[in-house]
This record gives sequence, structure tokens and C-alpha cells, in this order.
Amino acid sequence: MKSTNSPHRSTVRPLALALVLGLIGAAQASAAEPAGIKVHYGDLDLATSAGAHTLYVRISGAARSVCGFEGTALVEQSLWNSCYRGAIAAAVAKVDSPLLTEMQTGHPVATVAMLRK
Repeated sequence: MKSTNSPHRSTVRPLALALVLGLIGAAQASAAEPAGIKVHYGDLDLATSAGAHTLYVRISGAARSVCGFEGTALVEQSLWNSCYRGAIAAAVAKVDSPLLTEMQTGHPVATVAMLRK
């Protein structure tokens, strides 16, 4: 049996790894300088489900714009999903509305009522 090592095969894995690490590094570098879009919501009543839903749609659209094209490769899609979800989470946290947070997480936000004596 004759065994040969192909020079092509020995360089493919390191090259692929370098490409993946380069994409991750580029994503982290761009994360250090976040882009942003202002989403206005002064016209909405965030105490209503309709108002919270409208703002969530606006935030989602802005996140899509900021994060750019989703890509077709698994790594690109993973990076895009991280950007998209992170942008939405940051915006929702900044607004600090219980109904909006509930819409983002899918879980009701517990509120504590203070009783007066």
C-alpha cells in the first residue's frame, strides 16, 4: 500500500480555520464600534400592546438595517443572528417598557404592586 500526502489537503484545513477566525475577528472589531439607527417612538403609547408591538416592529427593522445582509454561509448566519438579537435586546433594554420586554422575550414581565397602608 502506498500512502501519499497531498500538499493541497494539508493546506486546506489551516486556510479554512484562518478564514473563519478572520470573519470572527472582523465581526468582533465591528462590534467594538456599533452602528446605530435612531428609532422614534414618541407617537406610541407603550402601555398598550398595540404601541409595544409597533415599536418592536420598528426596532426589528432597524436591527436588520444595522446588521446588514444575513449571508448564506453558516458562520455568516450565526454572526448575523448574534448581531440582530443583540441589537434588539439592547434597544428593548434601553426603552425599559414591560410590554416591549414581554414581546421580545415571549415571557410576561412580573410586576410588583406596592400596597399602601
